[in-house]
Order: sequence, then structure tokens, then C-alpha cells
Amino acid sequence: MSIIYYVSQSFLLGLIGTWLFEQVLKINKKLRNRYYKRHEIILGYHTHHSVYGLLLVLVSIILFLIDKQNYAIFCLAFGIGIIAMHTISSGRFVFVEKQKA
Repeated sequence: MSIIYYVSQSFLLGLIGTWLFEQVLKINKKLRNRYYKRHEIILGYHTHHSVYGLLLVLVSIILFLIDKQNYAIFCLAFGIGIIAMHTISSGRFVFVEKQKA
């Protein structure tokens, strides 16, 4: 029972953290211009913040392999929470997209 509680808390932290991040970007004009208007472009591609969730999922695999199960579970659930909230807020499941000219 405690593992379900731990996973749900980690997932909710990912959801809430991403929601707060997006709200701050909407409120703060300087940050909004930095992240919404002038995206980070790597080789012509825009990376969305759901990439951080994907990186946390990869980190969780590494942590699991080195026998750190509690950290692995936290990173996995937190990363999935980030990806879920980004998908909900943007209305699509996207990590990287070709930057429009």
C-alpha cells in the first residue's frame, strides 16, 4: 500500500510542479518572452519541457540498475507527471518539434 502512496505523491508533484512552472511563465513577462516567444532551438528544433520528464524516466532506469529503487520510483513517477501535465496543457504529446520559420 505504501508504494502506491509514494508513486501517487511523486506523480502529483510532477503534475503540480509543471503546472506551477507554466503559470509562472504566463505571469512573468520576461520569462514568457524567453521561453514562449524565443524558444531554445537546437539544430532548428524546439525542445519542450516534457523532455525533462523523459530525462527523469531515463535516470530512473539507471537508478534502478544501480539498486536505488526508491529514487528510481520517485524519478519515474515525477517524470511521467511532467509529461502528463505538458500533454494536458499543450493538448498534444510532444517532446521535440521542428521550429517553424
